[in-house]
Amino acid sequence: MNAFIPQIIFAAAVSTVAVGAYAENTYSTGRLNNGLVYHVLNVPSEPGRVDVRVQVGVGASDENGTSEIGVAHMVEHMVFRAAPDYPQGVGETLIQQGWRRGANFNAMTNYERTLYMFSPNKGKVQLDETLKAAAAMMTPRPFAQADWQKEQQIIEAEWRNGLGVAERMNRKRNEVIRSGSRQSRHAIIGTQTSIQNTPVNVLEDFHRRWYVANNMQVMISGDITPEQARPLLEKYFGRLKTGELPDRSGAYYEPVLQNGWHVNQLQDKDSGGSFVAVLFRQNDAPSRVYDSEAGTRARMVDRFAARILAQRVKNELKDLPKAVSTITARKSDIGRESIAIGLVASVTPDGHNQGLTEILKLRERILRAPVTRAEFDDYMKTMRSTIARAKQKTTLPEPFGDAIQLVSENALNGKPVRTQAQNAASAEPVLNRLTPSEITARLQQWLNADDKLVQIQAPSLTEIKGFPNAAQIEAEAAALQTAQLPPLQAKAEAGKGAFTAKAKKGEITAESYDQSLKITRWTLQNGDKVVLLQNPVAAGKVYLQAYGAAGFMSSNLNPWQSQLAQQIVWQSAPQGWTNEQLNEWKKQHKLSLNMRLNATNSKVDGSAADKEAENLFRLYQAYYTTPQVGEDYRDAIMTMIRRLTMDETASRAAKEKAVTDLRFGGKAYLSPTQTDLEETEEPQLLAQWQSLSQAPTTYYILTAQKPRKIKPLVEQYLAAIERKPVESAKPYQALSGDKVERQNVNAEARTDVAAWSFSDEKWSPQTAAQTAILRTLAYEQLKAELRDKALGVYSLKFETTLNPETNRVESELRFTTTADKADGLWKLGETTLAKLPQTITEQQVAPLRSNFVEQEKGRLKNPETWLNRLVLSEQHFGDARYLNEMDKLPEAITVEKLQDTAQLLWNPQNRRVLIADPMK
Repeated sequence: MNAFIPQIIFAAAVSTVAVGAYAENTYSTGRLNNGLVYHVLNVPSEPGRVDVRVQVGVGASDENGTSEIGVAHMVEHMVFRAAPDYPQGVGETLIQQGWRRGANFNAMTNYERTLYMFSPNKGKVQLDETLKAAAAMMTPRPFAQADWQKEQQIIEAEWRNGLGVAERMNRKRNEVIRSGSRQSRHAIIGTQTSIQNTPVNVLEDFHRRWYVANNMQVMISGDITPEQARPLLEKYFGRLKTGELPDRSGAYYEPVLQNGWHVNQLQDKDSGGSFVAVLFRQNDAPSRVYDSEAGTRARMVDRFAARILAQRVKNELKDLPKAVSTITARKSDIGRESIAIGLVASVTPDGHNQGLTEILKLRERILRAPVTRAEFDDYMKTMRSTIARAKQKTTLPEPFGDAIQLVSENALNGKPVRTQAQNAASAEPVLNRLTPSEITARLQQWLNADDKLVQIQAPSLTEIKGFPNAAQIEAEAAALQTAQLPPLQAKAEAGKGAFTAKAKKGEITAESYDQSLKITRWTLQNGDKVVLLQNPVAAGKVYLQAYGAAGFMSSNLNPWQSQLAQQIVWQSAPQGWTNEQLNEWKKQHKLSLNMRLNATNSKVDGSAADKEAENLFRLYQAYYTTPQVGEDYRDAIMTMIRRLTMDETASRAAKEKAVTDLRFGGKAYLSPTQTDLEETEEPQLLAQWQSLSQAPTTYYILTAQKPRKIKPLVEQYLAAIERKPVESAKPYQALSGDKVERQNVNAEARTDVAAWSFSDEKWSPQTAAQTAILRTLAYEQLKAELRDKALGVYSLKFETTLNPETNRVESELRFTTTADKADGLWKLGETTLAKLPQTITEQQVAPLRSNFVEQEKGRLKNPETWLNRLVLSEQHFGDARYLNEMDKLPEAITVEKLQDTAQLLWNPQNRRVLIADPMK
């Protein structure tokens, strides 16, 4: 635990509160006589609601690394097992009382701490039982050997689940970037050997030594005051004993820094990364002091330095050689008091030497250049604006989740809990005295750190030929100190863009109006349709969705090339603009406009303030009539080439092919070859985009304004866009029928089971809502049967949805297990889903219905909800009836109706199962 624990950080109250309003959130902290620190976040706006978190200051870093490997995580599991007053286990008792694992109680372990989280579904009335259960978990006791044997199976299943490429690469990166630290010794979960062989008495000893009152913090949030909380904490936690803790200050959590240059190569058969990174590792202790002006100043200097470093790197990107697509600057924590400053170059598979040279040259140029007044003032302007906004926020965040996040992230980590206004008050005097020379000094400190780590990676097992060793890199860096290098480029002035063509005005050829829902419908001269909903929920903004009738599977398009064209054109600004100019213009006018290309259609999503509506429509029109391909378009092609190399060599390719063949009968389309990609040029991309952009379109608009305000904009910017008929997209759906396959296609030493099923069902709002509720019920049942009873899996995933595009209830079950258990477990899962309708009870449904009602209240305040539901209704019913039925949705959440719909979740007649065993 950090030494600095503020006793009373903030205790705010509103002296005059309007009728019907709630008082502000308040925070206070204290300490019990046994040393346990507690935090109370009072949230008056959440009557009856509570959240409890218990943090123990112990993690994998505190293990001895010999007899204790993964033990902190093992103990996290075991404390949910049998305890005095809980013979069936703490976790099992909570489940029997209606709690849901994951939703109402959960836990996590990292290298430095173990956190237990409780959100009782009945709120404050369950606070006593929550604290009683948590205290029982914290109290040292013998662990039953039988419980440990069961938990070993669950933890080993969790270990198997973490054998993928992402976990492997994270582990390798951690070992290098934190080399020499306690965190670099082993994974938090331990090893398969330690999971199988650690005796239960080792867990008991670890629990007894570390789970002591002076190593714990308890945070209670919600409808609770400090005066109410302290007696409860005394009652349940006051009896916990104090223990002797080791000195964990200084270098305890830090990596061992080296002197000079050193090189490390990361590689994995399934990882497609191709980069060179030069990382400057160093101590950052002055910036970790949170109770002094010196610490505030150090962090402020860091912010300026990081911003200016990133901007300097960005300014140089346009002159990079083809083998180096980009360079980025990064700053990351690698210990409690250590950081790594990185310059990272993305390179082609054979471009690592060029990438290194570009980084070294850029580093030298940055070191030579003092921070200019222009650079300093540019970020100073941003900071002053940030502080001005922060001064207005004199209270803790109001939303329950936001308040908990802010307080827990600070209080549980020994940092002061402050409002944004308080942070601004401490930062502003420091900001006023800051100078460019301090920022220059920080950049010099960062880029001249003694520890200089060069990290390289090529896709899969590609050999990196001729890369220099540490001595050669040191020599190259030294030679650059006297080399003639160009000065840094200044930040380019964005200037102002201009739309190149005057929008051609069109006409509305037909119009109708629905008075009951205030919906206006227009037919445009080009055949496009507009559906406009006038509703106060829009609250001063205009929301736009545009659905084009062509998707990348349309027969007149090249599937991969059309996707590439859409990506490149949409990432490029229209003619008359640079990307920087457009981004600045969009920021200035506070509008957003985004596009997604699907197999059967395209969707454009945008919004802007009422006064900016014309700019929103004008920008949309420009993308469709005056598109351009940016100068850097080949970067996207190079990314696809690197991905193609991975697809050809990665061991996961066999598994992906097995899935595609089983579910769909093969790939939707042929992937491009490297030659195809290399020969793709601007004219081909624009031709694909033109075919996409000319597809007939239906627009959906939500606004609080009168339709007459929007009508001229539709005529001016939408009605005359050229359209051409398009052929419908080829269907590519999951195959019907029942098929089970078992193949040796898994690159990992585990068996992955994936099962899919669908039932034909016409989309309706009621069935969609029921399916969402049933997903939770089915998941809980599956987890109880496959994880808790059969002890065969750890990470189980179950998804089910009523797909509005296919009119199918589509379900997917995934889990990882051992080869000998795979067949029995998927059949158990299928049996569990088949029995689901008979197991649904009012006790299960009532809290889910109540939660649904509360969520609906929030959703109906959201403009996107209204617009999305308008679209669904129009697409499925040809009218807006869904908007009239929204208030009746909770009526569909009954036991009987859920039982009926539950029969659609799993259909053995349309079921595909793949059991992927390890490759031989």
